[in-house]
Amino acid sequence: MSTPSTPPSTGTAAGESAGRGRLRMQSAVDAAMRALLRSPLHRLLSAKLMIVTVVGRKTGRVYANPVGYAESDGALLVGTAAGWRRNLRPGEPVRITWRGRERLADWDVISGEDEIAEPYRIILTQNPTHGRFAGIGLDADGNVNREQLRAALARGTVVVRLRPRSMR
Repeated sequence: MSTPSTPPSTGTAAGESAGRGRLRMQSAVDAAMRALLRSPLHRLLSAKLMIVTVVGRKTGRVYANPVGYAESDGALLVGTAAGWRRNLRPGEPVRITWRGRERLADWDVISGEDEIAEPYRIILTQNPTHGRFAGIGLDADGNVNREQLRAALARGTVVVRLRPRSMR
């Protein structure tokens, strides 16, 4: 699944080679996740993963991104710093593959510290592994660590809230 950010290059040939290796590995993992999430075996992963499909604004290329999600009040919450979200088009639904079915979802992006804290708490409660990727954890009271949240926001982290349309 797409990681929230790519580690900075060390500037050395070895560092750049390691970065390319990670990208190839990530591409292979993403391809496997897409195949599983679109197959009858999707149940193995679809409780925590889905695919968000966007069309590149400049290239027109289709990008199918496996992402982790959490459910809250009929919405799907995706915490991400990945660039795919920049291809969401205002007023247009996005295509998702969720629980083995393709459907459209309306969306909005949550980026303000006060507005994002509760959705991020829900994400971290339902999918604690996400916190390791995002660098955000919960404090002793079960609330989002605000210092870590601010650092993630500075790195471009947002929550994309998806509201799947009913199947027709």
